[in-house]
Amino acid sequence: MQLFLSKKGLIRISIFFFLALTIFLFSRCNSNNKASANSIPKASKVIMGNFNPASGINIDSAAIIDFIADKPLFKEFEDDFIAVYQNTDFNYLWYDKKGLIVTANALIANLGRTDEEGVITSVPYKTQLDSLLETTNPEKYKKPDINMELMLTGEYFYYAKNIWKGSLISKADSVGWYVPKKKLSYSNLLEDNLSKGVLSETDVKIIRIQYDGLKKGLAHYRDIEKRGNEIVLPALKKRTIIHVGDSSELISQLKERLNQLGNLKENKTEGKADANVIVALMDFKNTHGLNADSIVDSETIQELNVSAKKRVEQIMVNMERCRWLPAQNNTDEFIVVNIPEYKLVYYQNDSVVLRSNVVVGKPMTKTVIFSGNISYIVFSPYWYVPQSIIRNEVVPGMNRNSNYLAKHNMEWNGGNVRQKPGASNSLGLVKFIFPNSNNIYLHDTPAKSLFGESSRAFSHGCIRVAKPEELANRILVQAPEWTPEKIHAAMHAGKERKVVLKKKIPVYICYFTSFIGANGELNFRPDIYKRDEQLLNMMMETSEL
Repeated sequence: MQLFLSKKGLIRISIFFFLALTIFLFSRCNSNNKASANSIPKASKVIMGNFNPASGINIDSAAIIDFIADKPLFKEFEDDFIAVYQNTDFNYLWYDKKGLIVTANALIANLGRTDEEGVITSVPYKTQLDSLLETTNPEKYKKPDINMELMLTGEYFYYAKNIWKGSLISKADSVGWYVPKKKLSYSNLLEDNLSKGVLSETDVKIIRIQYDGLKKGLAHYRDIEKRGNEIVLPALKKRTIIHVGDSSELISQLKERLNQLGNLKENKTEGKADANVIVALMDFKNTHGLNADSIVDSETIQELNVSAKKRVEQIMVNMERCRWLPAQNNTDEFIVVNIPEYKLVYYQNDSVVLRSNVVVGKPMTKTVIFSGNISYIVFSPYWYVPQSIIRNEVVPGMNRNSNYLAKHNMEWNGGNVRQKPGASNSLGLVKFIFPNSNNIYLHDTPAKSLFGESSRAFSHGCIRVAKPEELANRILVQAPEWTPEKIHAAMHAGKERKVVLKKKIPVYICYFTSFIGANGELNFRPDIYKRDEQLLNMMMETSEL
């Protein structure tokens, strides 16, 4: 007999005896509880369904403690184990009087397809689960097995965390993701799923569309990767405009690559461009954030040459981000800004009511990934120049030109500098404020030409909106006195005016380099802030634990 234990061993024993003591005290305090002194206290809640306590198939609650102690990878779900069996009056969840329920088979099947969900982590205790499932006697599944029962519960919690909540959600802040994160009770979700006989999570419709679309795209690019022999187009000395009837080695390779990627369904008229080729090229460029034309330039070649393997990784990273988003949305309208897409989308009752191009922060002055609530609008705003811009731009400008402030319609204001309202104001004619510590907001801009660029990371961090007047009109539908005519006049009045909203509008500033477009098409965008690789490395590290 070993008389000496490691520190880690002593901690495990201490935890076990602490749990046992807690369970004992709870059971002694409940004089009507007939469970043994070694069991977890029962809860008054009883969930109806195919695990109704009336079935009479009970669990010895001490087995739950033993199972968790023997399966350290399930330790993080200990509270969920205890909660779900308390709430179901310590009955088997995955069995009824006929044997394993259908939902158990669905879970087992889903565990064998986790790679389709874009996760890298392996199923814990898979060898032991497979061993429990191996049999030549179907009668085995009719008799409740405590090991199978608890293994399925643990695997369900693993599945819910990795597939529905996101294995790295607790580390989201470390990759600059400050959007509200999903809150998910694994035990409550299990009760709900089993009572309905399904395996699913209740998602916001918009998030579900995105996730399912990415999942489909993942399968598509994995198939391309599996087939191999990907076409790599050579670098161009100059851009080329493709016309119907043109014939060249470039066009031949372009057609093959577009066919590989799925944009060109049929590769007819070998070596020659037809209308289908040009449409396929325009479709590809549109879904990759490039101007949808028939020009092949260095940017087009660069995107065409991204390997299927890289696209698979890109999709997986964005599926993980999708999992982090809140599963419930408590408002009928909200705004989403996707930084890599340079796009603002206004949703109302799950429908898009406004789309607008935006300009976001440069890589050196990144736009923060977070959320807020638009609480007021300012027409004909002053621009209160940030100290960093005063230091880096205004003061050097004043040193070069004593008339710098007047030239830029600026003035001193209590020791600071502000720019007066007007058409040349850096904030344009209106700004939309959602108070936050990052001092980021939506606003108009006099630099309209930038919205025509395919890459639009030019700002100091705030978000410039291409359709500010349309956005003001949409938001102020809640205030009928603010007619479109009145909004237009206020924007051009040259005098600052603040309008406080009765109903605040949520704004989510997100970061998705792969997403589903308005017509269900899979899109990709460059990782302008270099956040994908960091998250992918974290996913890889987690898979090795």
